[in-house]
Amino acid sequence: MAEQKIIKQVEDLTLGDEYLFETVMQNKELCKSFIETFLEIQNITDIDYVSAEENYKDNFEGKGVRFDIYVKGQDGVAYVVELQQSDTKEIDKRMRYYQAMSDSKQLPKGVINTYKDLKDSYVIFICREDLYGRGRYRYSFRTTCEEEPDLKLEDGSYKIVFNTQGRQGEISEDIKEFLKAIEGMTTSNAFVNKFITYAEEIKADETWRRGYMQTALRMREKEEAAIERGMAKGIKQGIEQGIEQGIEQGIEQGIEQGIEQGIEQGKIEMAKNLLRSGVAEEMIASASGLGLDLIRKIAKDGEEG
Repeated sequence: MAEQKIIKQVEDLTLGDEYLFETVMQNKELCKSFIETFLEIQNITDIDYVSAEENYKDNFEGKGVRFDIYVKGQDGVAYVVELQQSDTKEIDKRMRYYQAMSDSKQLPKGVINTYKDLKDSYVIFICREDLYGRGRYRYSFRTTCEEEPDLKLEDGSYKIVFNTQGRQGEISEDIKEFLKAIEGMTTSNAFVNKFITYAEEIKADETWRRGYMQTALRMREKEEAAIERGMAKGIKQGIEQGIEQGIEQGIEQGIEQGIEQGIEQGKIEMAKNLLRSGVAEEMIASASGLGLDLIRKIAKDGEEG
């Protein structure tokens, strides 16, 4: 039997859990306050949430993506916010793709416009690991000229990575305390406590609690069923290989190999199921331990099959 994955209880959820974080950010005033604080701006009059259809689909060869939070200010400026649980080794390319996705929505098909119509766009990642290993709270990226470092490409694109493990750099106390809250630490900070108070209200809502538990259970059941099937298939193949070798050592090695192959096959089957359910490729790669390239190959094979 596969080891049963423990589902985190609602009472134990913090702002560092994506399901709760995303729900909290559906509060327009809190989301607006978060963006203004983390970008150190005060000129967002209002924000609009991008529709689910826009949030999930694009025209790049059918490749889709799901942003944690994707909103636009009344001035058209776009903001993408992502909570990154672990280092998936592809955040740089991921930010590039997210930026392209965001820009593609600003110049839709069938509308007469020019590149001058492109508004600024911000991709904001909150990461629970120091992906760049420099110990900074914040890593801000702009395109600059290699020959003239003070010459910036004024394309209106901004990529900012916040690090909950940071210890260096000048950021506001509100941001520092929020990053601590992502790690589940307690705080008396007034700004952060607005989010925590609202999060507690959400967690007390029975409908939301049921939705969370149902989603978590479905994810666990799919993962465990896939692993069980893979292990059974792998052990069977391993025993058959060992018998064919005709030696006891071969059988033992075959079983061992079969278990390993079974677990791997189980993860692959789980990935297929999650892809069919519309779960983001990056999230599947992080949860399963399979490489993102392999997840994308599985998705491509599924489309061709």
